[in-house]
Amino acid sequence: MSGDRIGVAVADDDPAVREALADLIDSHPDLELVGLASNHQETVRVAVEQRPEVLVMDVHMPKGDAPGSVRAIRDRAPGTRVVALSAYGDRESVLSMLVAGATGYLVKGVSAGEVLEAITRAARDQFSMSANVAADCAEPLRRADRASRRSEDVSSSRLEQSYLELLSQAPCGVLVMGVGGRIELANAYVRHAFGYSWAELREKRLPDLVPDRFRATAEQLTGQLLSTPATMVGRRRDGTEFPAEFSGGHLQGTRPRWVVYVADLSEVQAAEGRFRQLVESSPDAMVIVDATGRIQQANAQTESLFGYDRGRLIGSPVDKLLPDQPTTFSLRDWNVPQDEPLGHSLELVGHRSDSKQFPAEVSVSPLRTEEGPLTVLTIRDITEVQRAQFVLERSLELLEGTDRDRQALLSHLVRAQEEERGRIAADIHDDTIQVLTAASLRLQQLRRRLRDPDELRMLDKLEETLKLSLRRLRQLIFDLRPSSLEHGSLSTALRSFLEDMRNETGTDYRLEDRLEAKPPVETVTLIYRTAQEALMNVRKHARANLVRVQLLGLDDGCLIRIVDDGVGYDPLEVESRPGHLGLALIQERAQMAGGWCRIESEPGVGTTVEFWVPLGDPPTRPAAVPPPEHGSPAGETGP
Repeated sequence: MSGDRIGVAVADDDPAVREALADLIDSHPDLELVGLASNHQETVRVAVEQRPEVLVMDVHMPKGDAPGSVRAIRDRAPGTRVVALSAYGDRESVLSMLVAGATGYLVKGVSAGEVLEAITRAARDQFSMSANVAADCAEPLRRADRASRRSEDVSSSRLEQSYLELLSQAPCGVLVMGVGGRIELANAYVRHAFGYSWAELREKRLPDLVPDRFRATAEQLTGQLLSTPATMVGRRRDGTEFPAEFSGGHLQGTRPRWVVYVADLSEVQAAEGRFRQLVESSPDAMVIVDATGRIQQANAQTESLFGYDRGRLIGSPVDKLLPDQPTTFSLRDWNVPQDEPLGHSLELVGHRSDSKQFPAEVSVSPLRTEEGPLTVLTIRDITEVQRAQFVLERSLELLEGTDRDRQALLSHLVRAQEEERGRIAADIHDDTIQVLTAASLRLQQLRRRLRDPDELRMLDKLEETLKLSLRRLRQLIFDLRPSSLEHGSLSTALRSFLEDMRNETGTDYRLEDRLEAKPPVETVTLIYRTAQEALMNVRKHARANLVRVQLLGLDDGCLIRIVDDGVGYDPLEVESRPGHLGLALIQERAQMAGGWCRIESEPGVGTTVEFWVPLGDPPTRPAAVPPPEHGSPAGETGP
């Protein structure tokens, strides 16, 4: 650490969040990034070795538990203050971290300014908390206050002053009212939200902070215990208005006081608007269902898939669309683990408005809101998927049949798979890419209004992130449907894939095409998809410097050999591990075409994948051309 700069470490298992926090800290003149960690074990080690003044730590990381890490840091690096960062703001999580010794607790999604403020406050040994959890924790703080006041060695006036200081530092709006409802304390959040200085707010009353049409309501709320928040409108010093939520209650102390929490709902409404846009732009049907099983929101794709006007669906039971769904919508009834955030899927039967049925894959995602639990259902018609699966299963029965039947089956299966890939590629292009493009254009409009150099640099990074998203989506479209395959050019499609892989990972390649015969279109597609699966494994796992791809003619068929010089793996270990389907798909595709596949690897020496498929009329039995036992096929030399 240099000079008077505050040394900060960042611990988060998500690389994107970790790098964004690191960039944020590096960009601040008073902060210095001194360490990074991606799990709890690394977090404690970085704290002990680097001794940062502040450590920003994600609560939910692997290899340990957050409260235990905080206690270990307090014991082994007592000068380090921990600011907790979490996607969850429930009272139990917050209190467990604060009891363990965290100096602050922020919920992911807060502004960069709040993160920086929390870091600087922590360095001064001051407390910080996100606005959306401060009010929820107020009651436990009051209980702790009352319990502490009974302690003989701490005076009640000192505790009261400490509590008032804590309220003044809260990052949500806090007003403390005295006799007659006069303001005795207004923290920085309130002063910023309403545009008043402290001198101007002193002695004002709550009705002075709302438009005239809400004054009577504010008068009624003054001095009352609000069991539920009251939604009104705040009026700033310049006369402009903003949606606001007021809650509060009595403040225990030496004299009667009343505390009011004020939340600016503008950002909440903006977030709700972004969420509605996300639902609306989804290429799949999406409905949001409450705990009673009634539909609260549906997007345009729901109308298209089911044939109902969405206005008629709102308030209707979801069994109008999915009669076989669980009867209620708790996480237990959907068989979703309580700690499972996303992605639980079911296969049900969808019912359209014309009474026709279709097989539906339904992804179930719980959504916890202040109004209660909701369930987001993403619904996709899987008729074509099941048809392709049926064809695949039938292929196993027919592979021993006539050559003509098997070739027809292969042609139909490949065509069905490519049609599905084409549909997905079209959805990405026509929907998601368009939304991102519109967002990029709006950012360019915003650029013309900005003058501050720091804001312009931050806008540059945001635009780069959008450009990266667009590049990746375009690459996904190419992976789903390479244009060169439509013309039957296998080597061109593979070269394009290898070029992209080199640009992304730095892995160089050598492509050798010694295939003289021109395969049928269906065979070209099958060869490309099989090779693509093998090369994806290289891109994701091999960390290779060079990959060699050969297309060779052998025994009236095509032999594809893919050799990388990467880290390799233990085949027995990887192939027995659940969820690793890439190697099995390579083997199944080759065997389905009447060919064979061989995969060899060991740690430290790279991986070789070879597969052979017939080009003309395939042999009567797939085993007619067996894979070589060792090394390269006869007449060929290694790469």
